[in-house]
Amino acid sequence: MNHSDQHTCTFLGIDGGGTKTTAVLCNAQGQVIAQAAAGSLNYRALGYDTARASLREILAQLPHKPSAAFIGNAALASDAPPEELHALTHGILDGIPVGMSSDLYIALEAMQCQGPCAVVIAGTGSMCAGRTAPSEPIIHTGGWGWLLGDEGSGFALGWEGLRAALRGYEGSGPTTELTAEVCAFYGAQQPEDLLDIFYNPPKKHNEIAAFARVVSSLDDSVAQAIVQRCAAELAQTAKALLRKLPADTQVGLWGGLFERRENYRQAFCDALGVPAAVLAIPPVQGAAVAAMRLME
Repeated sequence: MNHSDQHTCTFLGIDGGGTKTTAVLCNAQGQVIAQAAAGSLNYRALGYDTARASLREILAQLPHKPSAAFIGNAALASDAPPEELHALTHGILDGIPVGMSSDLYIALEAMQCQGPCAVVIAGTGSMCAGRTAPSEPIIHTGGWGWLLGDEGSGFALGWEGLRAALRGYEGSGPTTELTAEVCAFYGAQQPEDLLDIFYNPPKKHNEIAAFARVVSSLDDSVAQAIVQRCAAELAQTAKALLRKLPADTQVGLWGGLFERRENYRQAFCDALGVPAAVLAIPPVQGAAVAAMRLME
């Protein structure tokens, strides 16, 4: 490929999350020229037919076929086995370089760092991942899911906020504005109504995580103590990762709690004790960066 050809290339980055997929088409300068969205690409949970339909939907929204593509997929913990990549993409992304790895990989690619780097993610769930160089394996801490881990996540904040609200109501914990806020948020006339609301049928973990935005924004000593505690717990998970990486490792942050909750982000950074900043570009653009690498 000569120099002039390279400047006419476009690169497709895809972020296949657990519930939805986003995509960007970028030029050789990394500028976004088109965006797309569809359902999940998690073929291990949904099957190839459903995942392939979502991938086709992404391609149908683009102005033209890309020169290369890279998929970050929540179904994966490392690089995709060749047979799985083929099963997902054949007949859809034929004739171009295509790669697929975990969604953590594209978050690290978004840092655009050639040396050691780490990313801490705090959304509905939480996880930390890092590597010493782009060609080296990814190592991680956290990521045990909402039943076994997800410390410092939206679920953790929401769950602790719910428990504090009820303990404050019955007097087994300090009085807190969270009690009234929980009732308002979930449509309960009184706290006793929450039993039926939460158990018939049982609330999903993302519905509990949704309450995190109330916990993190409330000017209440109990709520803010939860923010501080959860942020510090995630910082401990991040420190465990950083101990396995060089001292000069760059740290990036991603996820709704870091992007939209300044008090949470500040509490995390204070507990971590090393510089960390929200990613300059989102992981989906990191996938486009990875697609560019395929052409090098």
